[in-house]
Amino acid sequence: MAISKFVLEKVKRLTNDPGVYIMKDKDENVIYVGKAKNLKKRVGQYFLRRQEHIKVQNMVSKVADFDFYVVNDEIEALALENNLIKKYQPFYNILLKDGKTYAYIKINLKEDFPRFEISRRLNKTDKYFGPFMAGVTAKDVLSIIDYAFPLRKCKEKISVNKTLKKSCIFYDMKMCLAPCVKKVSKQQYNEIVSDAIKFLKGDTKKVEQILTDKMMLASANQNYEIALQIRDRLKMLDKLKSQVITSLGSLVDYDVFNLSTSGEFSAMCVLIIRAGKLQGVQTFDILNYLDTTEAYTQFIMQYYNSHPLIVDEIILPEIDTSEIELFLNSKSKKKVTVTKPKINSVKYKLLEMASKNSTMHMERNLENNTKQLNASIGAVKQLKADLNLSREPKRIECYDISHTYGTYTVASMSVSINGEKAPSMYRKFKIETVDFIDDFASMKEVLSRRLQKLNSDDISFSSMPDLIVIDGGKGQLSSAKEVIDKYHYTNDLISLAKREEEVFKPNNPKPFILKKGSYSLRLIQLVRDEAHRFAITFNRSLRKKGMYKGGLESIAGVGPVTRRALLSKFRTIENIKNATIDELAQTKGVTQATAKNIYNHFNK
Repeated sequence: MAISKFVLEKVKRLTNDPGVYIMKDKDENVIYVGKAKNLKKRVGQYFLRRQEHIKVQNMVSKVADFDFYVVNDEIEALALENNLIKKYQPFYNILLKDGKTYAYIKINLKEDFPRFEISRRLNKTDKYFGPFMAGVTAKDVLSIIDYAFPLRKCKEKISVNKTLKKSCIFYDMKMCLAPCVKKVSKQQYNEIVSDAIKFLKGDTKKVEQILTDKMMLASANQNYEIALQIRDRLKMLDKLKSQVITSLGSLVDYDVFNLSTSGEFSAMCVLIIRAGKLQGVQTFDILNYLDTTEAYTQFIMQYYNSHPLIVDEIILPEIDTSEIELFLNSKSKKKVTVTKPKINSVKYKLLEMASKNSTMHMERNLENNTKQLNASIGAVKQLKADLNLSREPKRIECYDISHTYGTYTVASMSVSINGEKAPSMYRKFKIETVDFIDDFASMKEVLSRRLQKLNSDDISFSSMPDLIVIDGGKGQLSSAKEVIDKYHYTNDLISLAKREEEVFKPNNPKPFILKKGSYSLRLIQLVRDEAHRFAITFNRSLRKKGMYKGGLESIAGVGPVTRRALLSKFRTIENIKNATIDELAQTKGVTQATAKNIYNHFNK
């Protein structure tokens, strides 16, 4: 494996400081991001010694250059590495796909009369319980609390010093003690809150007794509907109790991580244990990683950035956990125990359970993973060959325009990285200089705004696309070409025409016809359809809100007829903005008063 003299000379000039390094291929695509306590020693290992692992050999063989950043300490290196992985999404790093956010039950204990509610977003003010999965949802658990404890359900802001005029129906149903009208003291109310929190922490005995008593009373009073509802809550409670891992012996909270690999494909399993119960099992496909310890470190960092509620103890196999502990303690602001359990211990059996789940997931999805690999990075390689592109289009951006009869004109940018959707990178734009049906002018504006932001802090805009896809035909392509030439964009540009799915390239009058059903056609259809969906959704949301203040819709006296007359005369919104009151008043249907309204709207 021949290493270029350029790379070897660069390695010699490295410092012995801690830092982060970025490996690039011949097309300047970032293929790997890593961190090091000693940059010269760590980066040198890739090029100055023989690599045993085939994945490392493959990565090193593709390296044409590398960049590096010196930092002060390991914490800074971890944070920078994580940010750069998120920004570039390199092929050889662990990458968690955007997943759903699990529901938690939260309560703000700083309130005089706090209430329990469901939330998917976490903050530093509230206390959280969860996540909930495995057949019992946060909604189910909250309904048990609602039936067992007479706590308030309303969103009204109440306190010891502020009360409402009257209580609501929940007080009449004996499901709330009505602190809103001072039917209960703060101390009495918070004693009940404490009981509810004990239940959420795993103590179900009191809740079970309360619900049983209420069910019997409702049945005795022939309130059979209420009795059936309470019975359903008791069944949910039984399901919660059945998830208890009896061998743990206490109400503990653990997250257990274990990775299984077949060489080509891997899977990570996370066991979520809350209050001694197996709350859920999550499995994640892992496509590439170079080092097992780095795989765990990168995965756990990305996992807790998406699931920010960090438990007091996580369980891992026998690996170097120093960087993981550093990250967890820094992020959680508390001491987090990382346990590598002894063989045959209870915690070791949890690791084995996670290992079995990750192995089963990997084997079960082997065929799907192979198809996914062909449809993602395989499609990238095929697209380069089919369209004779200058480079592998690892980052593809597609642009689409959407409007409603020339109003509420918006644009969208969808992104594909390594052949897969990257929704966190999508961006939307309100068109500011065009207020007429002119898709060409709108496309020029959005591409100009995007390429102006190549050095911005936005992780999506700061990355250079390998391929720009325009939704449309030759006309849209020509408009886009004018803009990219102005901003010296030298990578590839194509347009995709909907009718026959023809692909056009600049300076080539003949279209490319990709084979129907091919991975390369599916890839550009994916980014095109995503851009279209994103633009349509944004356009609809603006129409629904009726708040496109950059245009003419919100000006008093300017209806559809007047708007068309103005656009017919002035052609663009920019010309209307620059017009005088007298010039505006000369438009058919525009009175002097309306002209003043228009002028004042744009010249406040």
